[in-house]
Amino acid sequence: MEPSFPYIPHIKAYQNKEVIYKYRGRNYNFSLSHGLFSSAEIDSGSRFLLKVFSAYLDDCIKNQKNLPCKILDAGSGAGVLGICAAGALSDIAGHESGRPRLRAQDRDELARLFTALNAEKNNIPSSIFSAHTEPLLAGPGDSFWDLILSNIPAKAGLPVLEDFIPRSAGLLSDKGRAFIVVVNTLADFIGSIIEKNAGLLLREKGPGHTVFVYGRDGEKCGQSFTSLSRENFYVDCPAYIRNRNQYKIEETSYFMNTVHGASGFDNPGGETLTAAKLIVNKLASELREKIFTQKSAHNILVWSEDQGHFPAWLSAFINASYIENDIRFILAGRNILALVMAKHNAAGQNPQMQNKIELHSAADIYLDKEHLLEKCGNTGFSLLGYFPETVPGTKRFETAWEALDKLLVPGGTAITGMTSSEAESFDRKKPAAFMRLGDIKRKGFRSCAYMKK
Repeated sequence: MEPSFPYIPHIKAYQNKEVIYKYRGRNYNFSLSHGLFSSAEIDSGSRFLLKVFSAYLDDCIKNQKNLPCKILDAGSGAGVLGICAAGALSDIAGHESGRPRLRAQDRDELARLFTALNAEKNNIPSSIFSAHTEPLLAGPGDSFWDLILSNIPAKAGLPVLEDFIPRSAGLLSDKGRAFIVVVNTLADFIGSIIEKNAGLLLREKGPGHTVFVYGRDGEKCGQSFTSLSRENFYVDCPAYIRNRNQYKIEETSYFMNTVHGASGFDNPGGETLTAAKLIVNKLASELREKIFTQKSAHNILVWSEDQGHFPAWLSAFINASYIENDIRFILAGRNILALVMAKHNAAGQNPQMQNKIELHSAADIYLDKEHLLEKCGNTGFSLLGYFPETVPGTKRFETAWEALDKLLVPGGTAITGMTSSEAESFDRKKPAAFMRLGDIKRKGFRSCAYMKK
């Protein structure tokens, strides 16, 4: 069936392959992406968890136990666990008229798009299934789940994994169950956390993964948790905070909170360092004259996937020459964790920016260019920072240039930060509508500035 919603361009740009997966008598067709976990096949951990879950469903049917109705797929990726669970429960005769309600969540906007597409491809209706870009265990504040499924990502960070167990147990209904799968190297660590904070019901070890099933234990789980909020997750769950530190780039100081689950390390990456050097050495006077010290309104867009060093530094740099003008920041990218912290960090450098920073979770600057323009009232951006995370198997530089042309006002400036090889490929695609203002290379990275004529 041809999908009815406008996700086709996203899949054409980022799809790696389609795979068929048979589960409980139904054939599923999943689109996978190099930009998401397990890009070539349904990974063995998810297969193992679904096998254990299938045995649980058989036991429920045989012994006439209540089947789960409210379900959360935490860290959905391409949506395999949640879609298979929703399909299996819908196929069981007499289960709430076949109406389970499943929420799939992932920190990555690209994952949300693939999850939503795969749900429609496999005839899972939106009336029972929804996909969201949000932190693990976020959702409506009053949510208590009958079932939580997770192929829990090891790269989420050990403090987040440690918090996940008691928090997920506290979000279960009285007879709710959490099914999680972890690589065997993490099994003992996760098992010990479950034994301290939940009621362990099953531990099943496979060749490379271990599945844990646990429920709420009143004696061990002494509190109920509310679901995390999308834009205050680090307040609700301090385990996400990885580091707090003061930084200085090109004589401008700024303070940063960094978090688990966002790409990049705590220190600024080469893209940020090179772009800041380019601004200070070659663009500072022009930007101050055209944007930073003008009282007219200006919009700034920063597209980045890292911890948010560049927008935090730029906010502090602007603050040094700020006079009551009307500058508005739009921060965009795939990772909602990175975006939220980038907003928090950028606002912290400049008191006048507190209410002038907006977020937009997006999979691709070209595919979301119209929505980004709407964010600034369709007036365009005077300054645009572009720090893309390259996805293997995709060539997006030509379409990125189309987006920059659409988004920038005439005379507007785009600043890019990439590896030297990526920057060279990007620069070769530069259309005639742009003039290069300068570039700097530094330790394998290159930043270029371009003006739209």
